[in-house]
Amino acid sequence: MANKTKVAFFIVAGLILVAIGIFASYLLIQRVQLNQAQVGTEVDTIKTTVVVATRDLLLGDTISETDIKLASVPVEIAPRNVITTLAEAVGKIIKTDLVQGEMVLLHNLADPTNNNNQLSFILSEDHVLMAFPGDDLMSRESIVQRGDIVDIFATFLETVKTVGEANTETGESEAAILRTFTVDAFQKVSVTALVLEVISQDIDTGLLQGQDEQAASVPVTVIKAYLLALKPQDALILKHLKDVGAIFDIVLRSPTSTVQFDLTPVTEEYIIEFYGLEILP
Repeated sequence: MANKTKVAFFIVAGLILVAIGIFASYLLIQRVQLNQAQVGTEVDTIKTTVVVATRDLLLGDTISETDIKLASVPVEIAPRNVITTLAEAVGKIIKTDLVQGEMVLLHNLADPTNNNNQLSFILSEDHVLMAFPGDDLMSRESIVQRGDIVDIFATFLETVKTVGEANTETGESEAAILRTFTVDAFQKVSVTALVLEVISQDIDTGLLQGQDEQAASVPVTVIKAYLLALKPQDALILKHLKDVGAIFDIVLRSPTSTVQFDLTPVTEEYIIEFYGLEILP
């Protein structure tokens, strides 16, 4: 009886081992087939050539040959308006920030050779383009150029209330007077573009050359206005200052300047205190 039990035990154990072997073989075959299917899928993947950025680019930058390169990507992840040749992107202005490795899309490019330079299209969605008159001395000397960083100073008259002795009849103690203020209206403003006028100016070329006096016309470029990309609220403030007759002056910053200056508005009292005019006889 004991021998029969042992024989039965070995038979059952053998069957279990055979079943385990069969199951393991099944799993192995499944894994091999899965790997082969994946390899087949990778081989069958169709790729296309796209243009990608080689470095981070900012809104308004002009793309050069070193800023982009060609890359191969699966066709299913390439947008339908992606740029596929370097020639299509070189020399174009980008309308949005691009990060390194990002694909360059057709609708994100502006053509600088267009008549209007597509200036309205190189703005971010939260900015507006505002024309600002070039009436100050820096503008008349054509010192400010496209892409420069400037600050805008303004002097204007504003009616303010002053606190004084109470009027015995009305009981009012405030009086409205017109005051002059000089402030830094805006800082770190980038000049998006210039509105220029080319005029002819007569010069006496004969006097310069030691010959008889002669008159010749030469073209002279005059800055008529600046196009500034501003937040809508800032543009509204600048319009108000223009409408109330403010006098503007533009000051030029260093191209790498990022400092936010802490300036105090200048009034009559500020000048008197700064120069010590109250102690004069």
